[in-house]
Amino acid sequence: MAYSDPFQLKYADLPEVVRDFRPKCPGCTPEVATDESGRPCSFYDCPGLPAELRVTCDTCMYDFAAGDGQVSCDHRTCETALRLSANVETYRRWVEMLREESAARA
Repeated sequence: MAYSDPFQLKYADLPEVVRDFRPKCPGCTPEVATDESGRPCSFYDCPGLPAELRVTCDTCMYDFAAGDGQVSCDHRTCETALRLSANVETYRRWVEMLREESAARA
């Protein structure tokens, strides 16, 4: 697969499903989805959200990307916590990608 611009090269190592995912909720845009000051819906629970972008525990709603919420497990041994923690860097790079796309359109 050939990438013609530096923007695409920068994010080429993200899984394709992550690079291609955009929020699909009515009224949601990449700008709304990546705005850290507001959470317009159940944030991180977008329809079709790839497993690689999931960073919030369904059980205790702890947000591993923000480090926010009430922990109800041992994050050093809980399989879910370990999996979601591993997704944080991919999630942050995806947010950065969406923000750069938005800035390029402006």
